[in-house]
Amino acid sequence: MELQSLSEIGQVYSTLLLGGAVPVLLLLGFVVLASWGKRFGGGDWLAVVLHGVTATIGFWVFWTVWHDGNEMHRDHIWWEWFAIDGKPFTLGIWLDRKSSLMLALVTGITFLVHVFSLAYMAHDEMRHRYWAYLSLFAAAMCGLILSDNLLMMFLFWELVGLASYFLIGFWFKEALPAKASQKAFIINRIADAGFLMALMAMWFTRGHFNWWHLSLYQYSLSDSLIAIGLIIGAIGKSAQLPFQVWLPDAMAGPTPVSSLIHAATMVVAGVYMLIRVSEGFSHDTLKIIAFIGGITALMAAISALTQTDIKRVLAYSTISQLGLMVMGIGVGANDFSFLHLVTHAFFKCGLFLVAGVVIHHQHAAQAQAHAHFDAQDMRLMGGLGRKMPWTFICWLFFAASLAGLPFTSGFLSKDGILFGILDSVWDDGIAIPLLILMGLGTSLLTAFYIARQGILVFLGKNRAAGAGAPSDYLQALPKTPWQMIVPLVLLAFASTWVIFSPTHPLHLELGSSHDQGLSPDLPWIVTGLAAFGIALAAFIYRKGPLPTRGNFFFDLSFKHFFLDDIYSALLVKPFLALSRLFALIDHYVVDGAVRFVSGLILRKGHRPSLSEGADWIDHHLIDPAVNEAIQPHEKHSLSRASAWLDMHFVDRLVRGVANVVMQAGRRAGQTQSGKLQQYILYTLLTLLLLLLIMIFIFTA
Repeated sequence: MELQSLSEIGQVYSTLLLGGAVPVLLLLGFVVLASWGKRFGGGDWLAVVLHGVTATIGFWVFWTVWHDGNEMHRDHIWWEWFAIDGKPFTLGIWLDRKSSLMLALVTGITFLVHVFSLAYMAHDEMRHRYWAYLSLFAAAMCGLILSDNLLMMFLFWELVGLASYFLIGFWFKEALPAKASQKAFIINRIADAGFLMALMAMWFTRGHFNWWHLSLYQYSLSDSLIAIGLIIGAIGKSAQLPFQVWLPDAMAGPTPVSSLIHAATMVVAGVYMLIRVSEGFSHDTLKIIAFIGGITALMAAISALTQTDIKRVLAYSTISQLGLMVMGIGVGANDFSFLHLVTHAFFKCGLFLVAGVVIHHQHAAQAQAHAHFDAQDMRLMGGLGRKMPWTFICWLFFAASLAGLPFTSGFLSKDGILFGILDSVWDDGIAIPLLILMGLGTSLLTAFYIARQGILVFLGKNRAAGAGAPSDYLQALPKTPWQMIVPLVLLAFASTWVIFSPTHPLHLELGSSHDQGLSPDLPWIVTGLAAFGIALAAFIYRKGPLPTRGNFFFDLSFKHFFLDDIYSALLVKPFLALSRLFALIDHYVVDGAVRFVSGLILRKGHRPSLSEGADWIDHHLIDPAVNEAIQPHEKHSLSRASAWLDMHFVDRLVRGVANVVMQAGRRAGQTQSGKLQQYILYTLLTLLLLLLIMIFIFTA
């Protein structure tokens, strides 16, 4: 950005510094809430005020960057961290239209989730940890957004993963959240190894980590390693094939956490990174990205058709919508994919918060009616729209936007991705039709499964009586508090066309597809498919849920193409078998050898041993020779000196060595606690120590 005056320079630096202050404030909030949250009554309003301030800063930065109408607006500030062989490691803040919009999006939605959580988490005794973890989560995502290089992005990338581990496993005393958090953490660390590989290849071949200088058009080994590594890292974080199995299980955390993970933080980080680096990818690399996204979108949409858990339907929906974004990136429709990322954040956050209202009210009604059943099972719901009309109305806006119906934000962004496929520069004869079919099929199935969810949850008769609830169960449902209603209403408004295309509810001036007149009927084809999907769901589920069928195709959908079973058979079980083999080798070979040697040295029963042989030699050969060599008058003084040395030197030395070994063994045993948090701390401390050693060596 070219600066014209000192005042403009001052405005740019104030914008950059305010943007950079957001993650710093959130990190400070994390420290305060984690340390003294209980002293502030749980830290509820302290957390809400903090995120209200950061949301205000985020929107001010967004408005400052966007108000001049310059699409190439870019503010950049950096400083040297340290250098190796004259090559600097830098930290910097990058502010352009995308990063400023993402900053406003993350801080704004996080603030709404905090307001919603005032009611949802009101009775949780450990909610001060909840507020602290949310602040850490938001700080990591804001830092990732503002990073001007991939190394800095990776640091916040890992911090996002750590915060998500804490939040998914927030109720760690229960088995399901604990296992889900471990699964999410481990799978993401596997994928992050690809990101780390790309960083190492960039450093050794280019000497920098700047994503805005990245060019991978050559078919060299280094370019291939960088491209593959970045793709692996991105699809792991955004739950794309083959790493998507962690996301449905991540629903074990509090529902507001699920809304934040799916809407504006963790899972969109991979898409955001791909948008930043994809302009440097080759044609063939983009083709791979497009098909990964297309296949994932269709698979996840098929899996959402048969889910019975209200949150798992939305989890597979998120995987599917992220697949559409990745497919758009692969065909070069970055602007449309970014737009869908933004619109998806509003309506998917709203859908999860609606699920949170339903689950929260179900638990409250169960407590009052003394009923006990799965509060997330849609088969045991029905008729809830009459008891929570505001929630149901907001759900209609969110569902319509997800289905891509006209006058919604989803209509503009989803159709934009399909336009981008048609507008692709590819010359492949079969690739474009396949991707279009994947996109249209995903649109049809999306409308079907979200309509199915609405029918089972909000319409018809309540089916809780089948699980032992009284006939007046619906009367026990409480009223929805304002802390839940206000965020839903604001998100419902943001899910319409108004803030994205205020003068053209069915048209968006973005990209070149509209100007070239490519398939002007495509939006209406998508709308027709969505309407057909909604009508089909209404016809099939008009009498309630279908009976669960155990046929192959039902299981294929319900178990997400058996991916967990496949990974268990190919990876988990062989690894466990190998571990058992090593345990047997350790027990029978290593321990057996030790026992055999100890049996030779030490006395065991009546068998002669090496120690007995050594005693016989010492008593019958060595002692007589020593006695003959020593004069009689010297024996007494020598024995006294020998006894003193033995007691004060030899014995103390032996006891000291034994104590050191015992203490070292005890300390080493304490490190094997089985607690993943403790292992993470050891890893971070080790990495910090290695980093300090590197800085000392190369800067000395």
